[in-house]
Amino acid sequence: MGLTLEERETIVLFNEKDKEAEIFTYNRALITKLKKLVKERPGEVQLKRDNGEGGFTFIVPKDWLGVRPPKKMNFSEETRRALSERAKRLVAKV
Repeated sequence: MGLTLEERETIVLFNEKDKEAEIFTYNRALITKLKKLVKERPGEVQLKRDNGEGGFTFIVPKDWLGVRPPKKMNFSEETRRALSERAKRLVAKV
């Protein structure tokens, strides 16, 4: 029996002393990216464990972690109208 979506977690652990963070995840895209980095940058990224149920644990440099809020697009009303009209013309061509 497989895990539910709620059970397929991603957990990032680090402390203030160590320079590395541990990432445990079931997220396929993140696993693929981290496995690629293990091959490309073996001195920096390590595959620590495969739990055999689809979850993997990786060790990465802690300073690679961050939180990126989405960019805010503050367009004027005139710019919004111009972009809207351009999009309508492009869709009409299809």
